Amino acid sequence: MGFSAAELRLIINKPMPFGKYHGRPLLRLPMAYLCWLERRGWPDDRLGAELALVYELKLNGLDAGLYPLLEQA
Repeated sequence: MGFSAAELRLIINKPMPFGKYHGRPLLRLPMAYLCWLERRGWPDDRLGAELALVYELKLNGLDAGLYPLLEQA
């Protein structure tokens, strides 16, 4: 699944819809939590693909340049 630049901006700002980090932008989820989700298995929906993307960005050190794109609350 590919994502455009506009979609990427929406994804990193999307609030986590459930759990301990409910309401936190996906880009701000701790890597330990993303690793746990990856081991457990991503949700089988669009959210799963978005979480997997954020995980891969962080895993490969590509997230640093995205933090300026986070919207201010």
